[in-house]
Amino acid sequence: MENKISSEQLMEHAWKYFEIHSNQRITLFNYFLFIMTGLGAAIGITLQASSKFAYVGIFLSFFVSLVSFVFWKLDQRTSFLIKESEKTLILLERNSAVDFGIFSKEEANLDKHNKDKFYIFKTFTYGKIFRLVFFTTGLVGVLGMVIFILKIFACISLK
Repeated sequence: MENKISSEQLMEHAWKYFEIHSNQRITLFNYFLFIMTGLGAAIGITLQASSKFAYVGIFLSFFVSLVSFVFWKLDQRTSFLIKESEKTLILLERNSAVDFGIFSKEEANLDKHNKDKFYIFKTFTYGKIFRLVFFTTGLVGVLGMVIFILKIFACISLK
């Protein structure tokens, strides 16, 4: 008995795989923003407190950097899974009778769209935007640690 999968079934399978991981990516980013909001509020309160709580600020700031790193790595994995499904969808598009090219032409169309634009006016990919946010929050965490260390040694006063 031969078990063959039709191209429609294969397309549906690849699309579901893409859909699951792209939704997962957005959900992960939403969780990241939620966690960062809480940590930001906690750091703000700690900054206003006396220098006795500066050690808590160091921990919170370190945690900001750690969470940024962990979510960056999770995003890398999810991005890889999305790219794998896109490769399959591109292959299926190219082998179909109808040339609709949603996935197979997307990269070239984005390059053409961004061709003569100044860098900040270009359309960025989700990956580029997410990496920028993860890097920035990681740096803010490091900066927070420095500020709280300076506060411990009474080099600065934030009141």
